[in-house]
Amino acid sequence: MRTSTLALAGAIAVALAGTACSDSSTALNTDQTQVLAAYEGLTGYTDYEFGDSGAIASTPTAPLFLSSGVQDTAIAPLFWGRLRVVRGGPRPVFSRTVVVQGDSAWVTRGVTFEGIFLVDTSTDAVFNPTAKPLADGVQQRAVFVRDPAASRGWRAVALTLLNWQNTDVSRRTVQIRNVAVYVNDSLRLAVDNPDSLIAIDPVIPRFREGDTVKVTAHVDNSTGGTFSPTTFVFLHVRHADPSGIRWRRVPMQDNGNGDFERRWVVRHTGRDRFVVDALDAATLVLGTADTYRSNEWGIPFRVQ
Repeated sequence: MRTSTLALAGAIAVALAGTACSDSSTALNTDQTQVLAAYEGLTGYTDYEFGDSGAIASTPTAPLFLSSGVQDTAIAPLFWGRLRVVRGGPRPVFSRTVVVQGDSAWVTRGVTFEGIFLVDTSTDAVFNPTAKPLADGVQQRAVFVRDPAASRGWRAVALTLLNWQNTDVSRRTVQIRNVAVYVNDSLRLAVDNPDSLIAIDPVIPRFREGDTVKVTAHVDNSTGGTFSPTTFVFLHVRHADPSGIRWRRVPMQDNGNGDFERRWVVRHTGRDRFVVDALDAATLVLGTADTYRSNEWGIPFRVQ
């Protein structure tokens, strides 16, 4: 049964991202425990959350993000966001599988949520977002090899993207089909399947402070409806703000025919992921209607 929309005032007041989680994992042996610890040590590459919780404002294009010269056509509400974990509501459910064969190991982790999606559809000066049900999850796989010199004795050699989708398969009408990453106009990564393994060295993009990163994406939307445009796509990045490492969300430019892009400048070193976030228009335009449909790809990167 789907979670009913929560009373908004109470939900905003008590929603916390740190609520305890349940875990469907079975007991692990020593090798499996060490592999899982090595996976969880890949902070930034494997974090299953992104963006600030709750209804927040999107960041203006300038000065943190660069325009490609294409006019933005998507007009979405300024304040919107997700609360995947709400105090008193269903807890996230983790599933983790660790398979060890000789000197190789494979990790698959999934997390599902039943929360709320907040959106302020009014055009007045009052901050009064409404809420609708949100039920989604994320999955990622990783490959390790035994290495005595590595942390926990296991070294990560490949990862998939983080792939967030509606848990109800029939609602997966918004689908990112591919993402490409350019650094100073040189193609560094092109992915057309979020479940494909990507070699950590040398395929995962490496950036340097001051690099200009261009992200392009193609999105299909079969939801239907009368809204134009049919799809909104946003980029979530933590390394674009000169004042510190913090999440910023900016609309990607709609180039037509399902193609979107945005440029940003790298400001800080570290290991992280940025996220391409595609949503059906009704998700953002309609307040309390049960219309949440989205797909997000989290792309790992390292700033040297």
